[in-house]
Amino acid sequence: MFNKFAAALHHAVEVLAPTQTLLEDFTFHWKSVTHYFINTKDDKKPVQESNIPSHLDNMLALLTQEERQVEDDQTGPCMEYLLQHKILETLHTLGKADCPPGMKQVVLMFFLNLLGKIKQPLLPHVNVYKPVHNLIKVCGEVRAGPTEKEEIQFLCTVCSKLKQHPYSVNFFLELPRQKSKKPRHNSSTSAAGSSSRTSLDDITQPEFSLVNSLIALAQSPDSRIAVKACEGLMLCASLPEKQAAQCIVDHTQFCALLAERLCTLYNALPLSMDPVDVDSVEAKWGLYMLSDGEDTNMFPGKRQLISLLSWYDYCDQVIKEAHPIVGRSLANQIRERFLVPIMEQLLLQSSEVGILTSTAHLVKFVKMTSSPALLDVLIKFILGEETAPEKPGEGGYKLRQRLIDRCDNISDEICIMALKLFETLFLKSNGHIITNLVLRNLQSRVYHGRPAPTEHNNQGSGDSSDQRSSNPRDPCDQGCGDTADQGSGNPSDQGSVNGTVSDSGVETLSNGPESPTLVPDSPVRDGVPDFVSDPESEVAQASPSISVSSSEADDKPNIHKIVNSFLGLMPEEARSSYLTGDIGYDTYLREAHRLFRECSVNCLPYDWPNYATPLELCPNEAFYEGAFLKILLDKLSRMLDQTYEVNLQVTSLLSKICLFPHPHIQEFFLDPYLPVAAGCRTLHSVLLRVVSDLSARIKAIPDFQKQVLVVRKQLMGMVEEDDRGKKSIAPIMNLPYIDLLEGVIVLEEFCKELAAIAFVKFHAASGRT
Repeated sequence: MFNKFAAALHHAVEVLAPTQTLLEDFTFHWKSVTHYFINTKDDKKPVQESNIPSHLDNMLALLTQEERQVEDDQTGPCMEYLLQHKILETLHTLGKADCPPGMKQVVLMFFLNLLGKIKQPLLPHVNVYKPVHNLIKVCGEVRAGPTEKEEIQFLCTVCSKLKQHPYSVNFFLELPRQKSKKPRHNSSTSAAGSSSRTSLDDITQPEFSLVNSLIALAQSPDSRIAVKACEGLMLCASLPEKQAAQCIVDHTQFCALLAERLCTLYNALPLSMDPVDVDSVEAKWGLYMLSDGEDTNMFPGKRQLISLLSWYDYCDQVIKEAHPIVGRSLANQIRERFLVPIMEQLLLQSSEVGILTSTAHLVKFVKMTSSPALLDVLIKFILGEETAPEKPGEGGYKLRQRLIDRCDNISDEICIMALKLFETLFLKSNGHIITNLVLRNLQSRVYHGRPAPTEHNNQGSGDSSDQRSSNPRDPCDQGCGDTADQGSGNPSDQGSVNGTVSDSGVETLSNGPESPTLVPDSPVRDGVPDFVSDPESEVAQASPSISVSSSEADDKPNIHKIVNSFLGLMPEEARSSYLTGDIGYDTYLREAHRLFRECSVNCLPYDWPNYATPLELCPNEAFYEGAFLKILLDKLSRMLDQTYEVNLQVTSLLSKICLFPHPHIQEFFLDPYLPVAAGCRTLHSVLLRVVSDLSARIKAIPDFQKQVLVVRKQLMGMVEEDDRGKKSIAPIMNLPYIDLLEGVIVLEEFCKELAAIAFVKFHAASGRT
């Protein structure tokens, strides 16, 4: 009571006679604090019942007032007094002892406000960073302690100051003093040398107390404290100082703790989860405040899944923002502690439920990953690191092969889930994905047919009449019945190339100035009958010859033929889109343009060539398309016998591959005129086989076009609920060949999508040249 009265009396005197300087006031308040400990014998009295907090607040106010009065980069007398008399060290001692009770909280707030309100850099001062460093060590000692809130606020303030002045972090990297422990003299000098080296190694390990204290608080049961601690850890990990990053990796539990917590959260999930539910969850790192009553889509394990995905997002953000040393180390820890021992075993299991659940989790992880380092680790965990061309019969990386085989699993659910995984991978910006799955087998370009030497000489001599007579019919001239003119006539009948591309021949994407042009080889190959030939068509006679001379550029197939070759694949009696008002492929152009632009941006770092490798530089060996492409083309060839959902996923995945701006992908997937080597198949040739099979099976189905139209309306939602029970509709949806009808619709739309992609990529390439 007397102390409070003395403080009030002093304030009254200041009002009546304000003659004291700021330094005198500052000195008075500090001496009042020290006199309290000299005069007070009761060390159990709480600090809140004393005038210590008010004196410290006044000292802080005087320091801020002084800073406003002095010039920049100058230290005032009050600050000089604080530094010279080691006031912060004294306060740290009192706070560590928590004497009187509650003093630790008061000291933390004083340090917090001092560092936060004083604008000039204080941490470089030895009498500041030493007590600050010592106070950092006190934080996090007691779990769920009464001062956790002040501790985390203080630590985050220090982190923000280090972010502003990164070099200051070196003051907090502590090397413990070497103990004066001399090795005993022994008859064996080698043993003495070994013991001296061991003792030296044991006592010279650096310590990063700030990170250790934040790690302790990150495990607090109070979620708000834990989130703030994680923010501080991210700030520390993102510091550009290499020594600090190396210390975090080598001498703290930072990376191991984050990876182990990911394992703990994953093991808390239910063994079975619906893939649709997993995909529907959106989680970001931070506080999740939605209660169960407010959640309209609650399912078993959702809260555990949100916790897992939130922590995974945090790890991803840390790796993205952290110093490369820390990022790589954390990504490797996640692989060694989580992906390999836990995820790999679950992905390789034989249980159908377990396969679906673990694959759904993996798809979610791939979708969420944004940091290049973690994405690279995740991709190599899934696909392996091989980039050499595949050979038939080779097993390769076990997990990759198992996931590819599941794309053709007898269970449609597993098949669709595996296809979704690869589709999600292709949306990520990482060159290893497309190289490992597709390009490794197309790089050598051995799929391209080699012209005979005699033919090359005849073509070089300009004898074009023989060449035209020997060339097969143009696939864009092939139609069904009345559609022959659509393939060889005005392209506007198919949707939209008229008026946008010149009538003169233009160079296709896969040809460079030094590579051979594309020969319009017959798209009816491998015994597929020419069931859609047009005897009156003469377009095929204008096919280009094999030559590298620019004078024959006008003879190369133009975009009209390329687009119409895809649009003209479907027989007339199998088409149904025009009956619902959907004419041509215009609806796919806008989406194809957007997707190709995004894919091109992702592929910019890959440094791909603009032109295909000249055939003279390509080896002459047997072509193997690889396990992944083999599965996809096999699935595509059976699309008339597969379910609608599987066909959608297969065609969606193939269209994603076609979008990649690599010349070999362009000619292998989107060039109907490509002369292929013996035994090779391309996307266009597989589609021709499917159409050939379709034409033979149509004859056995009565009113085929009418039934296809009903199924199309059903899939588009154009059939009203009241009409579903009608005699003309209900039986069709239960027919044994419903997969065939739905497959025909998917096939027609896929051909239009390929035409749109070819059109967009053609104009993008012509714009570059």
